[in-house]
Amino acid sequence: MGGQRWTGGVVVQTRGEVLDGAREYVRKQIAGLARKLPDRLVSARVKLVAFARPSAPVPALAQANLDVAGRAVRAQVAAAFFAEAGGLLRARLREQVASLTGPRTFRPWRGAAPEVPSARPRGPREIVRRKEFPLTRCDPAEAAFTMDLSDYDFHLFVDADTGEDSVVHRAGPTGYRLARLHSPVPPRNRPAVPLTVQPRPVPADSAAGAAARLDRTDLPFAFFRDDETGRGSVVYRRYDGHYGLIAPA
Repeated sequence: MGGQRWTGGVVVQTRGEVLDGAREYVRKQIAGLARKLPDRLVSARVKLVAFARPSAPVPALAQANLDVAGRAVRAQVAAAFFAEAGGLLRARLREQVASLTGPRTFRPWRGAAPEVPSARPRGPREIVRRKEFPLTRCDPAEAAFTMDLSDYDFHLFVDADTGEDSVVHRAGPTGYRLARLHSPVPPRNRPAVPLTVQPRPVPADSAAGAAARLDRTDLPFAFFRDDETGRGSVVYRRYDGHYGLIAPA
């Protein structure tokens, strides 16, 4: 932790018309959890987004990012009201933080692909956010644990066995699936996570082509081999209805 300790402040950012009372309620929810981690918590940040469209299925979006003893913990929930979102956010963070000190547990699987409610009707959608960063080299079980701590439904990493860009993601029948850029074989060592391996090749495509494929499906993301770089990248659905791109630096 480099000597840093939490000083009691939860940084809250808002976008859209978020009432002061709702902002304060969510802040208190996260601060209440944070006070139970004074020796391990470094920072706590919250982002609240109110979608302007009255027809949006999830008008209140709440996200929290904690630094717990140098480990990033993230949770994101959507609800009809911020009061509901604040309680859900605290409960999810509590479960994730507990997994850092107790036995590692993996998220239960309901046997269905995760849905991403969209605040934008079908029509023109764009890649509005692009993130590039060095991929972590690890085994699939560690990648799955990082995915769960981050409250994502996929995680892009470099497989330690093969050196290939890979993705672990939420899918049946066990709830966790591994897709490598080239190798469809199971991991060399039996992973701690219940894992299946995608047998189909990862398609070569551009970011725009991957986004176009998402337009034709209800899938939450598309993993592809970039035509220009040859590296594995992901285009994913955002809650605002547009797309995001994650690629290796």
